[in-house]
Amino acid sequence: MNTRRNTGGNRRKGVGPARRQHLLEVNVRTASMKRQHRGKASGFLWKAFSIVVVVGLLAAGARIACGKFFFKNPEYNLKHLVTHLNGVLTQEELVNLTGFTEGKNIFGLDLEQANQKLAALPEVRSVSIEKTLPDTIEVGLEPRAPVFLFVAPGETEASAGESFSPGKSFFCDKEGVMMRPARLDDKFLGLPLVRGVSLGNAVPGKKLENPSISTALLLRQALSELPEETFKIRSIDVSKPYAAIVTDASNAKFTFGTLGEADLPSQLERLRKLLDHCQETGRRIQTANLMVSRNTPVTFVLTPEQVSDKIAPVASSKKAPKHN
Repeated sequence: MNTRRNTGGNRRKGVGPARRQHLLEVNVRTASMKRQHRGKASGFLWKAFSIVVVVGLLAAGARIACGKFFFKNPEYNLKHLVTHLNGVLTQEELVNLTGFTEGKNIFGLDLEQANQKLAALPEVRSVSIEKTLPDTIEVGLEPRAPVFLFVAPGETEASAGESFSPGKSFFCDKEGVMMRPARLDDKFLGLPLVRGVSLGNAVPGKKLENPSISTALLLRQALSELPEETFKIRSIDVSKPYAAIVTDASNAKFTFGTLGEADLPSQLERLRKLLDHCQETGRRIQTANLMVSRNTPVTFVLTPEQVSDKIAPVASSKKAPKHN
């Protein structure tokens, strides 16, 4: 019994130092690996720090170089502002709005912000801004072309056509985008007048969603296909929801139905026939109701001879008394 215990005890004593040696080697390897990891991490941090320092120095150098050779170089100061404003703005107004002042460094001007400001103007359809080194900026504005002048409630067509109220009179382009110009332009003269459109929701630079203005624009587009020498719109009255009265340059009045686009071609065909008849006979239309498909009601302007015949006094059948 004692021999077994001693043998077992000796066996455990012989194994103990080997295990401790193994654990010691493991600990040494672990410590070595940790030192290696710490060394790699330190090396990576140093490299990253070095890269950051180098990049910072390069950026600082680039800023200094840009400032010296570009932003502070008088060669790049704005000397030439080329403009194609088409009456939308004056040169002074453009400079005040965009900051394109002569003598400013061309690289310090915000072209994108200037583009946004110009494009926000109701009278502007599109904007182009080009920078040409070393000292030139070219600005081009494509204006919206007005097609209608609106008659305000309580205003007569005659007064609307003769007077223009800066900042108050409303115009629109062919897409229905509203404008309220601050100055009179030659292109406003002779524009067709539109009455019967509610302008309560009109916002300059925005499209006015209104059935009446849609009708007016549709009629304008359709009637523009006619030769201008035979038919030119003077005004359109869309105050009635079911009909629009178009007055031409000769003051003739034509009534169109507005119940839908399907019937518009037939109404235009009736109008063409009437215009052809007038050209052949020399007669002038006073009124025509194109809504009626058959036997279109038409009145013609009476000639002086017809007027005199119409108002000629009726001869009396009684004999005049004789005077002694």
